[in-house]
Amino acid sequence: MFDLKMDNKAWEARIKELMRKSPAALEAAMEKAGLEFLNWSNNGSTREPRKPPIRRGFLRGSSSAFLGSKLIGVYSGGDNKDVNRAYSEKDFVLTWGWNSVYATRMHEGVYEPGPMSQQDGDAGRKWAELHIDADRDALLTMIGTEFAKGLGTK
Repeated sequence: MFDLKMDNKAWEARIKELMRKSPAALEAAMEKAGLEFLNWSNNGSTREPRKPPIRRGFLRGSSSAFLGSKLIGVYSGGDNKDVNRAYSEKDFVLTWGWNSVYATRMHEGVYEPGPMSQQDGDAGRKWAELHIDADRDALLTMIGTEFAKGLGTK
């Protein structure tokens, strides 16, 4: 049998300090990463080039990101007068949405790209799913890195 004893007073003090700081640091980290993921989804990333279909840029421009019920940003690349209203009531849950009546049809239905989407080459259906799969690790890494910066540990 192995028995290990440690003096935890210093660790307990540090843990209490981190617990006090962590909600704000985590919120800031998730906001930054959530906005970056919105950018990746609309413009393609190094891991996944797919972007939303293009007609007049409205679909990309109608996108928004929430952290819990807080709107953290809207995509600046288009006309976004009416941001997405779908969000989570739970704290620390990121939600991305595209507020367009044809977003579901273009994402889920039979996709026949128009001339602008064809010309783009990387525009097409299932872009949101593809980015979740391809960019998940980068998103989590960014959250961790920004969280550590916010705590002053990096």
